[in-house]
Amino acid sequence: MPADESIEKAVGRLLVGRLPGKSLDAQFEQLLKDGTAGGICIFKDNVESLQQLSELVERISNASAFNPIICVDQEGGAVQRFDDVISPLPSLMALAATGNEKYAETAAVVNGKQLRALGVNCVLSPVVDVASNPLNPIIGTRAFSSDSETVSRFAKAMLEAFMQEGVVPVIKHYPGHGDTGQDSHSELAVIDRSMQSVQELELKPFRDCAQLAPALLAGHVWLTSYEEKPLPATLSSKLLEDVLRKELGFEGLIFTDDMMMKAITNRYGLSESALLAVEAGCDVLLLCSSASELKDAHQHIIDAVRSGRLKEERIRAANERIEKLFPNAKKPSIDHKSRLTQLEGWLEDDNARVSTIYQNAIALLQGKFQNVSEEPLTVVVPNHPRYSLPLARFLQEQLKFNGLKPSIDEIRYTVNPDNTEIEQMASRLKDRNIALVTFRAGLNKGQLELARRLEKSASNLIGIAADIPDDCQAVSKSTTYMCTFDPSDKAMEELAVMLVRRMGASGKCPVELETNPVKG
Repeated sequence: MPADESIEKAVGRLLVGRLPGKSLDAQFEQLLKDGTAGGICIFKDNVESLQQLSELVERISNASAFNPIICVDQEGGAVQRFDDVISPLPSLMALAATGNEKYAETAAVVNGKQLRALGVNCVLSPVVDVASNPLNPIIGTRAFSSDSETVSRFAKAMLEAFMQEGVVPVIKHYPGHGDTGQDSHSELAVIDRSMQSVQELELKPFRDCAQLAPALLAGHVWLTSYEEKPLPATLSSKLLEDVLRKELGFEGLIFTDDMMMKAITNRYGLSESALLAVEAGCDVLLLCSSASELKDAHQHIIDAVRSGRLKEERIRAANERIEKLFPNAKKPSIDHKSRLTQLEGWLEDDNARVSTIYQNAIALLQGKFQNVSEEPLTVVVPNHPRYSLPLARFLQEQLKFNGLKPSIDEIRYTVNPDNTEIEQMASRLKDRNIALVTFRAGLNKGQLELARRLEKSASNLIGIAADIPDDCQAVSKSTTYMCTFDPSDKAMEELAVMLVRRMGASGKCPVELETNPVKG
């Protein structure tokens, strides 16, 4: 048994925390200095400006007793934390819609080199879930495709590019989150299908990437064909050791998804679930909790080692895997000023490269491509709490830029409108030229009915799916429906460029629409 201090640091190296604000507070700084925490996962609410972010990463690195894991969910599209300060990135489904893995490689190069310049050494991407369920509340366009082979092909291109840029990529969410009907942030996600079916669909991209990916993130997903009782993969030694390690041959680092998600904490509590995850085979625990909660989990794991419940070898093996990817001897000296200057010099060219990807991703799902000109147009947009979807503003800007006089107005509707609102909208917009933006209409059934009503009452309708493409099934095949596969402001801007300046869309839908049950 090693000395107490080495036990404490060995356990601490497994724990990655989350800061409560935009600076490194005294509590987390002490946890890093003591070796009680082995890194920090950075979120959007930790970011104010490029300079502030660069300084924050430098402080985290300098404070740490280790070469810390500094990671971020910088996937692109709906999930990206730094898009306000560095190059915004297309969603993974948008990348697949280009049909060209070179664009996925380009996105990963831009992402990886910018993260590395900031001092961020780990990216929680790419997602290798298969988008097989359009009613999935959490994955959607975060996945590449409904075809597992396409997922594997694009994921491999990104993995190689990330590693070439010196950033550790983490594939997720093992064993697959694409066919769940639950959001593991709020409840345990479930896949209730046969073992053979899971092996052929969900597990295929993980198998294909097992020899290439240096790290993997396990999700809070229960596979009923593998575990009889409700047990998420993060706590299942059968899925982590027997299937992932032995059957799939994965030898890399295993991260947990955030252990503060209710799929875990509702049943086990944070400290006990952290211990159970280590026992099951996880190497790095994302504890996006308070400093005191992380400290409690740290002590709980130490107590388990001292009591003999948890074998010391389990901690040692996790440390060896962490050291292989984040060696203490190679802890970088982060000079945020020089790195910031370098990064700022890249942004213009990188943004242009990203714009090209967005343009090649936008797809015409059905009907005829229609340009927007000086003819009056009403843009009808869901009042989404997270995504502003400012298509109307960008259309006005593009029309003015091209010397045209815009006649654009915008009307917002409730994300899931009821019959009263739908009737009012249909009456108000009768005989108008309309661009209707929808967002996951299968989960917001009122949008499906709104699309049907406006198709009948409007003089002309252009449908625009701002996330998954399945929304187009609300209307007849002859009605124009486009898809950005991405709800970000950048996607709306590039769509406006296309509608005003271009003569068509080249993207191809990477998911199978015929069997998707979104019609309501």
